[in-house]
Amino acid sequence: MDAVYNIASPLQQYLERLHEKYRSLDEGKVADYIPELSHVDPNGFGIALVTVDGDVYQVGDTREAFTIQSISKAIAYGLALADHGVEHVTCKVGVEPSGDAFNSISLDPDTGQPRNPMINAGAIAIAGLIHDRDGVSRVQRMLDTLSRYTGHAIDINDAVYRSESKTGHRNRAIAHLLRNFNILESDPDEVLELYFKQCSMNVTCRDLAVIAACLANNGVNPITGVVALESRHVEKVLSVMGSCGMYDYSGNWLYRVGMPAKSGVGGGIVAVLPGQFGLAVFSPRLDELGNSVRGIRVCADLSEEFGLHLYHAARSTSSSVLRVKYTAAQVGSRKSRREQECKLLTEHGHTIRGYELQGDLLFGSTESVIRELMQHEADSQYFIVDLKRVVEVHHSSAILWLQAIRTLHAKGKHILFTSTQDKYGFVRHMKHQGGMEIADVVFRFEDSDHALEWCEDRVLEPLLPCVVPNPLIDLEEQPICKGLDDNELSALKAACKPVRFRRGETVFMRHDNADSMYFLNQGSVEVIVKVDTLREKRMTTLSAGMVFGELAMLNRNKRAAEVRAITDTFCYELKFKDIDDAVRTKMLVNLASLLAAKIDRDALEISAMY
Repeated sequence: MDAVYNIASPLQQYLERLHEKYRSLDEGKVADYIPELSHVDPNGFGIALVTVDGDVYQVGDTREAFTIQSISKAIAYGLALADHGVEHVTCKVGVEPSGDAFNSISLDPDTGQPRNPMINAGAIAIAGLIHDRDGVSRVQRMLDTLSRYTGHAIDINDAVYRSESKTGHRNRAIAHLLRNFNILESDPDEVLELYFKQCSMNVTCRDLAVIAACLANNGVNPITGVVALESRHVEKVLSVMGSCGMYDYSGNWLYRVGMPAKSGVGGGIVAVLPGQFGLAVFSPRLDELGNSVRGIRVCADLSEEFGLHLYHAARSTSSSVLRVKYTAAQVGSRKSRREQECKLLTEHGHTIRGYELQGDLLFGSTESVIRELMQHEADSQYFIVDLKRVVEVHHSSAILWLQAIRTLHAKGKHILFTSTQDKYGFVRHMKHQGGMEIADVVFRFEDSDHALEWCEDRVLEPLLPCVVPNPLIDLEEQPICKGLDDNELSALKAACKPVRFRRGETVFMRHDNADSMYFLNQGSVEVIVKVDTLREKRMTTLSAGMVFGELAMLNRNKRAAEVRAITDTFCYELKFKDIDDAVRTKMLVNLASLLAAKIDRDALEISAMY
């Protein structure tokens, strides 16, 4: 069954807009040289796309059955290669484009060899290479082969078969010429029976997309996992589809669309982007060359809009781009929080999801990530997408991301992109196409740590309605002072020196002498480490009710990091030499408990991130 979450995906929405764009196009006419085909509804129109991950996107008449016609030639060619190998098959049928119509009598004048397996002469010769085997008739073998591609049983449209057989005089002439040159080694009429029946097999637009996805997935059906064609033959099939699959429009097709493809006079077109997806369009109105008018328009639009041309170099695809995914229940920001806040984030942190990406964001890889993201759309509120390890964001990726942003923002949800300082084209596209109101939100933070903190604060805000802004926290509320009696607290407070720091002021620097600790009574500070002369990294953010500099109580060494006031801040500074031994012992026990809890949280984060 196709995944229901695809309904809200940017790709699904794009296909729906494309379907709406061309639904009223009425150019071309249905095939009538086979009488039965003239009865097809000319207004039928479906688009289906299946990724190599097995996800299906479809719109319109994708379940309406029609006959496969010449698209079967690619399936039969793969079967002949599997039966006889490349050398034997190429002795019978060439691989050069003919430049002629699909039904032309295009044979080598000396050998009688058809130019390629995608024209009728070549396809009839290929049909002559498919034989009964192990008690299974050649027709049934063809049906079984197509079933492996589609994932279900296939039948033959008897009315179309009889109509083709009755009127196929030109094909009979071709078959007898092939027999004359010994290209066909058996009775031409028996071969034609197979050929007419293979062209009359019933498929749907969705079926064709799955067939194309099998070829995109190196011969494996991405939905069932069944091998439809050995991988060593896939490239051969795609090669002739690329050079000959659209008959005498093949050159223009390769130039404009740039994907191996095959059309059929039943109204179907399949196109393959290796390693990414299979695409199919069904629309029976044909142009003068026998190709679906709407089908060509749809494929051309998709290729141009998303940069899908085969000769556009792709360095990564699909799931390889998703390096790490996590929720805020697993990985928190570097802002230290009180026990109640930590418990609430453990319970509600799943509404915040983070994704670290890598490599190149192209059409296929972006679709894969957005599909993963949309699976959690119902129970998530915030999505953080880290592009630090991304090399390139292709134009097609930006289009999909912008649609995802709009879809989620319409539902009151947020995507935040981080590490975009060097993604100039991506940021420019978002600002130009999405507007500054979107760009100001999605590019709000340079790094994922601060983005995560912002999301955590938004989640906690309605859960902690009675929180006093900028509270004043005294020593008895400090976790490190847990278990101290009133006399010990009074003595400790008497030993402390009140100190104040303005916003942005440095409390102490790295390598300063470490002879004291600080109880943070009001305000907030951040602990930072200089990466180089231009960059710094936040280690943690601390707020009222927390302590810093306390680890020096264990070793009395130099400061390991810099501490800076984020807001106007009030602290108690306590010299280590002024701490009573009994109080020191209790504080060290509390410190050990706090460190143990931090190690547990860090272990959970490491398991989620790696």
